[in-house]
Amino acid sequence: MTKLRHAWLIMAHGNYPILERQIRFLDSENADIFVHMDADGFPFEQYRALAKKSTVTFLPRKKVFWGDLSQIECELRLLEAAAERGYDYYHLLSGVDVPIKSRSYIENYFSERNGTNFVKFQSPTIGAHDLARVKYFYPLQKWNIRNRFARAAVRELTVLPQRIAGVNRTKKHPGVVFQKGTNWFDITDGLARYVLSQKDTIRKMYRSTCCADEIFLQTIVMNSRFVNTLTPYAFDDDFRACCRYIDWKRGNPYTFGNEDFDELASAGPDHLFARKFDYSAAPEVVDRLFALFGESAET
Repeated sequence: MTKLRHAWLIMAHGNYPILERQIRFLDSENADIFVHMDADGFPFEQYRALAKKSTVTFLPRKKVFWGDLSQIECELRLLEAAAERGYDYYHLLSGVDVPIKSRSYIENYFSERNGTNFVKFQSPTIGAHDLARVKYFYPLQKWNIRNRFARAAVRELTVLPQRIAGVNRTKKHPGVVFQKGTNWFDITDGLARYVLSQKDTIRKMYRSTCCADEIFLQTIVMNSRFVNTLTPYAFDDDFRACCRYIDWKRGNPYTFGNEDFDELASAGPDHLFARKFDYSAAPEVVDRLFALFGESAET
């Protein structure tokens, strides 16, 4: 089987023990690791030295605000840094993702499906509520209000006068079919380079939008030839399309605990990583999963 080259792109802002284990787990002669750590005082050299086979690159830190254009900018910067070297696949992970398959299984999974793009869509047609994320202006998005009720109130107050005035930013892009899904992805070199070729347009379209990191990639794919390279279950409701095990029924999303180990260890063949985890609250499940699917699973 052909060995592909992988770029692992990690967006992290805490949970250092998980990032440490991610780097050790992903370390391979077939892969390199690119990390954006949004935290002060991080021991970069210590973590860079964890990998013995992969090159670990830490991007210069730029502050990332939840739901803001800065999230998209971070993804583009990670893609750009990796594309300079060239890989077969580019995988976006968060710093709270944990593998639920072995590294060899994961690498073989993509070798067997080479050319397929793993991008998750929420539904065949974007709903009005989600389209509003890019239809109106959200100049206060960087406030990063933690309380979800206060956050919703601020957004509604921002949108209401625009709705009355008939604002609709999407009219500037006639013919574009907007879409929504999950921002975590596993994409080919061809799609990665196509996304980067659109970066100026992306910045213009999604400036002062709300949570467009779940919209921009799906919209690009839906309006390009790459729509024909998706998995046949791209619109299913189980996150297989982005190779993740995520539970939105028990949380936003649910944070897995120690009691969920058996459920995670027995997840289906298309679920390669699970999210999300909080090491300070439930270290045992993280340690057990990395122990089960780590180096011992490769021998």
